[in-house]
Amino acid sequence: MTYFKTKIEFNVNLREIGIVIPAYNAEKTVGEVIKEIVQYGFARENVIVINDGSRDKTEEVAKSKGVTVVNHKTNKGKGAALRDGFVKAQEKGIRKVFVIDADAQHQVSEVDEFLKSNGCYDIIIGERREGLTRMPLDRRLTNRTVNLVVSLLSGIHTTDVQCGFRYVDLKIFDKIQLRTSNYQTESEMVIKAARNKYTVGFAPVSTIYHGEKSYINPIVDTMRFIGMAVRFLWR
Repeated sequence: MTYFKTKIEFNVNLREIGIVIPAYNAEKTVGEVIKEIVQYGFARENVIVINDGSRDKTEEVAKSKGVTVVNHKTNKGKGAALRDGFVKAQEKGIRKVFVIDADAQHQVSEVDEFLKSNGCYDIIIGERREGLTRMPLDRRLTNRTVNLVVSLLSGIHTTDVQCGFRYVDLKIFDKIQLRTSNYQTESEMVIKAARNKYTVGFAPVSTIYHGEKSYINPIVDTMRFIGMAVRFLWR
């Protein structure tokens, strides 16, 4: 596993990097996430919240923070939200983005861990320092299965491929197209990027749990992932 352990100087203008935030029923946390992002030095106009059919006030809270909000009238899935977020970033002329979930599980200041790569990777995935041990057993088993299959299909050893905190150079979409719409999209991105010779690295991140509800359905989303994996094998 490749980590970036040594603190080095890097030449990055945060105001040129976008932030994509997929959000679903996140009215209690999305505002604080946006506040932390802007305070850290990212440009407010480059923050893109994809409100994925929320039934609460996620849209209103995000708009009150002055960021770009893309609305889905119905819940289309995290993958669809990510795809639309990447498209909107490209429309704005943004070339590189961070993806961070709206549930405040991650600390924005830890983008430093990603930036230590100094431009060596096209995708950098956060790897939770606590590992997967704090997850419920069913989710732990699902994650381990997903990581094993993604490792085999991509040729890259992954242990936390579904972490929602990641960096993406949007040039990868010159060669790949995401076709899934749910939680398997994060894995699809890694597999397709690796197969197209884009580089993938990992950065250690911490996770703060607030007792929030997970929207991952272990059975349904595992079946979706298996279907995607079979299609990769068939090709």
